[in-house]
Amino acid sequence: MRNRILALSCCAVLVLAACDSTSDDNVLNIGLVLSLSGTVEDIGNEVMKGVELARDEINDSGRLGDTKLAFITEDDKSTTDGSVAAVNKLVNEDRVSVIVGPLTSISTSLVLSTVDNAGVVAVGPTSASSGLGAKSKWLFRSSLTVDQVVPTGIRVSKDHLNYRRVATIVNDVDTFSVSSHKKITEVLSADPDITIVSAQTYSRPPGTTIGDLTTQLTEILNTNPDAIFLSGLPEDRFGVITQGHVLGITDTPYVSAFFAISDVKRINASIEGAAENLVSFQLWLASSSVPLSKTFVSSFTARHGATPDDFAARGYAAMFILGEALANAENFQAGSIQSALAATKDLPTIFGPFTFDEYGDAIYDPVVAQVKNNEFTILN
Repeated sequence: MRNRILALSCCAVLVLAACDSTSDDNVLNIGLVLSLSGTVEDIGNEVMKGVELARDEINDSGRLGDTKLAFITEDDKSTTDGSVAAVNKLVNEDRVSVIVGPLTSISTSLVLSTVDNAGVVAVGPTSASSGLGAKSKWLFRSSLTVDQVVPTGIRVSKDHLNYRRVATIVNDVDTFSVSSHKKITEVLSADPDITIVSAQTYSRPPGTTIGDLTTQLTEILNTNPDAIFLSGLPEDRFGVITQGHVLGITDTPYVSAFFAISDVKRINASIEGAAENLVSFQLWLASSSVPLSKTFVSSFTARHGATPDDFAARGYAAMFILGEALANAENFQAGSIQSALAATKDLPTIFGPFTFDEYGDAIYDPVVAQVKNNEFTILN
């Protein structure tokens, strides 16, 4: 019945994006904008593994009737210009009704006007800066935002680390990093027990490598803080922690939102133990006891011969949630998909029960964990 409605809709209104995104009545093309090369290609390729696994499971399940999902994949090369060009192509040439990506908050912010004007659904698997969801009804983010993870993360990490004097360091030209830093500073400043003894900034534009941070890290080292709050993307995390370790920051724990196990292993492979005792706000762990998470780990490991990391999990979750919305949508036009995503409440996922709030931002229980012996140990 769904396919019949779709076919009739396409015949009646040929300009609809959902219709143009199918090569025939039994294929629904999903646009992907991922960083498959460049500075964050490791993340993009892990996300790709997750979305591919979820797509195949959706297709095998028969949840969409005779319709099968296919991807039109665009590599944004880890740059904002690449993301903008990719989204423009998918919207204007491929005429897809839904896009998964881009990965970063800064790229997401730059493509919002395009998806909003075209009425195309965008599902962000890793974007987490504050306020983006309120700017467009077409944007849905399956990753928690900093507004949700930072207050919980600071409360839990303070209980365990007992810090009082802290330092901060932020990449001040990245949207997510600035958003994370702003929320961290807000929560820390509201706590009468905590003093920010050093606040450092540096600038690393998207797609570039990190520079010399000797001045900033020496300033932090000289204040002898109890903890260092780091706001940045994976390239920033690697650069700050490895450079800091060389300068003598070896015992002070770093605290950061969305620090993944892949970040930890990369840093510790470069300098043994450099990421030890680091605390991360919100991550997915392969050891999760959530039933769907256990199934995901088993399926992913059987397929790839390796345990999935946090980014593969976030890609899988984004596609899984989209698949459920497609199964519940009246048809595969963008408006129906948008309505079905907005109605997502208490959906069982690998993160546990999942809900989109009124702005299309994710709601689920955040996880706070600390690195011990090159692995994360849950604190809450």
